[in-house]
Amino acid sequence: MVKHRCKQKEKRLKYFLLIVVILLVNIAAQAQILSLEQCIDTALLYNRSIKLSRQDVNISNEKNKEIKGNLIPKLNGIADYRYYTDLPYQLMPAAAFGGPEGTYKEVQFGVPQSLNASLQLSVPLFNSTALSAIKSTRIAMELSEIQKIKTDEDVIMEVTNAYYNAQILFTQITFLDSNIINTDKLVKTTTLLYQQEIAKETDVDRLKLQVEQITIQRSTVISQYQQVLNALKFLMGLPISDSIVVLNIEKSIVRGSFQSKITSDVRLIDKKIEFNNSELHGLRNSKLPSLSAYGVYGTTGFGTTGSNSFFNFHPIGYVGAQLSLPLFNGRATQHKILGKKIEIEKSIIQKELITEKSKLDLKNIEMQYILAIRNISVVSSQTELAKKIYDNTVMLNLQAVANITDLLLADNALRETQQNYLVALINLRRAELEYKKVTGNLISTKN
Repeated sequence: MVKHRCKQKEKRLKYFLLIVVILLVNIAAQAQILSLEQCIDTALLYNRSIKLSRQDVNISNEKNKEIKGNLIPKLNGIADYRYYTDLPYQLMPAAAFGGPEGTYKEVQFGVPQSLNASLQLSVPLFNSTALSAIKSTRIAMELSEIQKIKTDEDVIMEVTNAYYNAQILFTQITFLDSNIINTDKLVKTTTLLYQQEIAKETDVDRLKLQVEQITIQRSTVISQYQQVLNALKFLMGLPISDSIVVLNIEKSIVRGSFQSKITSDVRLIDKKIEFNNSELHGLRNSKLPSLSAYGVYGTTGFGTTGSNSFFNFHPIGYVGAQLSLPLFNGRATQHKILGKKIEIEKSIIQKELITEKSKLDLKNIEMQYILAIRNISVVSSQTELAKKIYDNTVMLNLQAVANITDLLLADNALRETQQNYLVALINLRRAELEYKKVTGNLISTKN
């Protein structure tokens, strides 16, 4: 009865593995195999955060053009028609009509209808506020471009980390497949030894339990792998329904000494300080007068209704200049200037913080990078040694020199070193990525 149940479990396990293999083969056949560079290129085109940063750059460009337009002469067409139901009154001295001195008489002037049509040209001659605003918007445009570069770097970091995680999980699935195959062979061999009364039934059951545990672990890792691929597709701006596959992880070590450059964080804070200084300059210039010239040319028509109706037009034209001088606004500008100075001081402190943190990050990542290179070599040797011990233990078990406990211990040691190898690979790849970021080579190295 026990043997029958064991055989049923073994058949179910084989069917399950067969179904999983078929599914993976179908997925791989339909999926698009993408390299890390292809994933990054796709993300830089279709990632939604990058699209938003591009729109911010476009908005800044249009804002700069809008401010520049304030210094261009303006031409307006004006038309005004009026029909007076009651003509306006004016007071005239009564003496003009032969009346007593010091008295006035109400008189209605004009005609019921009037029509004015004119062109008005306004030319700004000097406007310090507009000039300062142009400079500020130009700096804001440069600021948005640096912010886009920073967004690109953040997306590259996210895509690369997701890609590495997918590679690690894919490698782990490969290791688990190998473990399942090896353990399944041991199950068959031990079953034959049990039938020959050389091995125990518990030995067979323990190996079958080992296969089931590895199979369950494999299913969990496959689910994690699909979740990471979905996250990668989201970062790339691709539909979740698309099928993609990552390449096998490269075991080579990128031994590079990247030349330190100014990072986007430092460039960003420098541009913010420049922007605040420009706004401060604009606030100070707002106290200066502004001068503009203008000219008007048109025609004015007057008319009446009734039996003697008429409508006569007369030309009108004049030029002038306007000087505007701010005298007092409740010290609002002065408080704005003081607030902007505080913002500049704050930005300078932020720059010192970012600069010192960059130095600290560079020092730490150099140590992590050296340690990751050393660890990957050590763990790789340990994995090879654990594989050798496992193979020798299998041979000794077949010769009845090593028992099943020794075999399971060797198998667990092999899987543990495989896991350590995956962790070492993760640490190495992430150290390489961080090294590029802190030295300002994340985008330039990729290009």
